[in-house]
Amino acid sequence: MATSAPPAEDSLSVRSGRLVSPQSISSNDTVSAQKLRRIVTANALQALQGQVAGLLVRSNSGEPGGAATLQIHGPGRFGDTTPLVVVDGMIIGQSDNLNWLTPNSIESVEVLKDAASTGLYGMRGSNGVILITTKKGTTGAPRVSLDVYTGVGRASQGPQLLNTRQYIDFINDSRSNGGLIPAFKLTNQSSLDTLLGTSTDWLGALMRPAPVRSAYLSVAGGNESARYLMAADYFRQDGVIRGSDFERLSLRLNTDFDLAENLKVGQHLTVGQSVQHANDGASGRTPIELAMKSAPYLSITNPRWVGGYNGTTYLDANNDTPNPIGLAALTNDRRTALNLTGDLFGEWTLLEGLTYRATLGFDLRNADRVYSRPAFNMGEYNLNLTASLARAKQTNYNTLLHHQVSYTRTQDVHSFGILLAGSRQTYRSDDVQASADNLPGNDIRSLTAGQSSRNRTVGGTYGFYRIVSLLGQLSYDYDKKYWLTAAIRRDGSSRFGPGHRFGVFPSVGGAWYISKEAFMEAVPYLNTVKLRAGWGKTGNDNVGDFQYASLIAQNYNYPFGPTNSFLGVGAFPSTLPNPGVRWETTTTSNVGLDVNALEDLIKVRVDYFRRRTTDLLVEVPLPASVGAAAPLTNAGVVDNSGIDLSLAVQQSTDLITYSVGGFASWQKNKVVSLGERPGPAFSGLVQEENVTATAVGQPVGSFYGFRREGIFQNRTEIINNPSLTGTEPGDIRYADLNGDERITDDDKTFLGSPVPTFYYGVTASVSGLGFDLSVLLQGESGRQLYNATSYWLYGFQGRYNAGTQVLNRWTRDNPSTTEPRVDASGTRNFRPSDRFIENGSYFQVKSLQLGYTLPKEVTSRFGASHVRVYVGAQNLFTQTKYSGFDPEFASNQAVAEGIDRAQQPQSRMFLGGIQLNF
Repeated sequence: MATSAPPAEDSLSVRSGRLVSPQSISSNDTVSAQKLRRIVTANALQALQGQVAGLLVRSNSGEPGGAATLQIHGPGRFGDTTPLVVVDGMIIGQSDNLNWLTPNSIESVEVLKDAASTGLYGMRGSNGVILITTKKGTTGAPRVSLDVYTGVGRASQGPQLLNTRQYIDFINDSRSNGGLIPAFKLTNQSSLDTLLGTSTDWLGALMRPAPVRSAYLSVAGGNESARYLMAADYFRQDGVIRGSDFERLSLRLNTDFDLAENLKVGQHLTVGQSVQHANDGASGRTPIELAMKSAPYLSITNPRWVGGYNGTTYLDANNDTPNPIGLAALTNDRRTALNLTGDLFGEWTLLEGLTYRATLGFDLRNADRVYSRPAFNMGEYNLNLTASLARAKQTNYNTLLHHQVSYTRTQDVHSFGILLAGSRQTYRSDDVQASADNLPGNDIRSLTAGQSSRNRTVGGTYGFYRIVSLLGQLSYDYDKKYWLTAAIRRDGSSRFGPGHRFGVFPSVGGAWYISKEAFMEAVPYLNTVKLRAGWGKTGNDNVGDFQYASLIAQNYNYPFGPTNSFLGVGAFPSTLPNPGVRWETTTTSNVGLDVNALEDLIKVRVDYFRRRTTDLLVEVPLPASVGAAAPLTNAGVVDNSGIDLSLAVQQSTDLITYSVGGFASWQKNKVVSLGERPGPAFSGLVQEENVTATAVGQPVGSFYGFRREGIFQNRTEIINNPSLTGTEPGDIRYADLNGDERITDDDKTFLGSPVPTFYYGVTASVSGLGFDLSVLLQGESGRQLYNATSYWLYGFQGRYNAGTQVLNRWTRDNPSTTEPRVDASGTRNFRPSDRFIENGSYFQVKSLQLGYTLPKEVTSRFGASHVRVYVGAQNLFTQTKYSGFDPEFASNQAVAEGIDRAQQPQSRMFLGGIQLNF
């Protein structure tokens, strides 16, 4: 039978300074540069969406330059689940959104998710690892590449809100039901005649077309002894919400030199600057929330007021919403970041098969945020009497020194490799913040100008963190048929107390090429049949600094003296210490099968994984009489398990080449233990109530609240059934789950989970006669979302605008069984409940691109070797039952995932571009 040889990357040594296991025994996925460029984004990590089995990628929001949340095989902890990111061997970390690295500069991305591969990263491998390799120079004449595109994005259709007449009727009804006096402005006929003449579409005014443009230019070349790549990148994207944009300019230089036959040196370097303008709204309320809540009878501008924008007053039925258009125009939140990231390396071949490599990596960042507000008057609820200025500067240093010695040898049918490595990585951060108001002018950007301010503040922090590591790895294969690798790593982290800083992390993996056995000759259409398995332990030290120590709270007043006549300022321990705090540990086992058939026309891979994370940090509540918060203890346990299935088909004929690939991932997540904690750990605060709970037997961060049983239609029903205090006809009837004839918090239950049970991605491409067409589809299923924007759309507090669904609200003349009455003084109908839980499943056409490559006889006339023009669309179509703007959003905290807080949605984008090679 025909068999395919193991892939070239099945090396028994370390590739390019990155720690990896042979591809033969791993379930790692590699995404090529061509596939990464299918998605237009400032964040290189977001370009992985829908392309890797077991990897779930979501944008935190549609904010330009914003972060993406990555999760491999489900949430294994209660905090940040982001994988470790490594760029050209330099460990960047887990908190970087990578918007400084353009996708155009990436050659490939490898996703490590099995036990044998992630085990090589020890104390930082629990969440998985993302290995990024950037483009490098090759031998030959200089080659110039240019990729330019431009496009425009638009937000999806927003909710339908009340017009002015509907809004006034709604507010008056709400105040009447709440026992409040009528709002004079909304009941006086003369003022009503004026108000009804205006009906402002606040959401429409907030949203705008959002242009995007990008240009990438690179020059690469070299000879047998020296190779180089120089590149420049410019990217700018406006947000669909006014006041938000992102702009990046970066330069990259990659070189490598053969100084001698056995000595090679080189470097990778990126220098970049990004400028982001953010629009975060006001007082924790997003711009979309403000726009949904604004009174439609108000005009946007008011030339009589300072600043020129309108706003609410005390006569507007307690609607205290700031003007979102005015805030976007007048306030300025400018965030500038400078980065210098890269490494220097040297590789010396001491003997045949024996190589020493040293790497000095560095990642230096400077961040500068300036937030200014001029003097303005946008109503009595949003009045800024004097100009104010706040500034924050932060410097981060990340340095890595890595040494490794590897030896490989092949003798007849035996091949083995040994790797010994050691590293030391140091993180330092230093920041300072200052603010002042009472500036003498709106355009002044000097804090010293606010010396007369009584609200001048200054502060700052300093952080230091170090990790040291030793690694040993042994790999062996027999006749390219049986593969085995084993490794052990010892890490030490300064984040833990003395006696608990070092941990040992073993891993082992193996593979059997069944297709090389003699008995497989009877199945000639199977080219490759390979069985893989692995087991390993990894850790997570991304738990914050000084968790083992007692934290000190400062600036508290203490009375002294026999009559408490002297008031001093002091400090006290706010948290009890726990010197035994250590890293969280993940034990992973996996088994997989690879099958290639029909001369590799069809490739199938299936993997089963089981992962248990122990020693998760949990807070066990203490009595208030202790006087301090409880320390974190290593007590939590979480299980994840699931199946990844991948399929690829590729074929070429004389006229066309086509390929179809995709994956489907099933996963299950369950909390096994919270230690001695007597009940759930609550989180996900919405309107001062927790809406998520992490409890034994449930997925991490499950939604928690009341179940509805309908709407009370009359007082007889209220008398005969348990209800909340003050319930009236038209209010929601909640289920008495514990049967005590009362409705209390003890009747709350689990309502669903934001952890999807199934997600998938499909890519397809076809090319021929110069044309090429590609499409990327992706989606999720089995996920619930908590639609916190419904608080406003359903008329929370009865003083803000609402969605048109309240037109069907319960009244005595319209005894609705779906929409409760409105009440400006009660919150009974807005307690956390399944009223706000929605199906978050969706299917999306993420990317569609059509291109045409000019014939070479045409391009050669002006010296080009390749010219391709293309048009495309992104987020073209989304099928979902979710009523919010966008079902695809995320939080980097697993215990508070899936809560829609009216963040900026992703835009539907149309673009066109050209690619030139010379």
